[in-house]
Amino acid sequence: MATRHFRPSRHGRTSGDSARAVLEEARKAAAARARGYREQSLKIHGWICAKCAREFEAPNLHLLTVHHKDGNPNNNPPDGRNWENLCIYCHDDEHSRGILADYLSGKD
Repeated sequence: MATRHFRPSRHGRTSGDSARAVLEEARKAAAARARGYREQSLKIHGWICAKCAREFEAPNLHLLTVHHKDGNPNNNPPDGRNWENLCIYCHDDEHSRGILADYLSGKD
């Protein structure tokens, strides 16, 4: 019986090919994000939380999220009327309000 190895094969690939593939995937991902509604919302509404007015810069921009006002993440009009940029804390607060209201009113 032949011995099996559990390390990746290096046949047919060079480290340059691998690096190019990784860079190409990163480029494609960046292009997809640029077309996404988050990037559009950041361009339209700016890098500021609509609720607490906290301003963001590139190093902490990942903490700014897009909230869909009508609750439908598939409703993404290009003019941004269904979006508001909220920091992660305000976004969490916005989504937990309904849950808290249901709990306090005795709804299941």
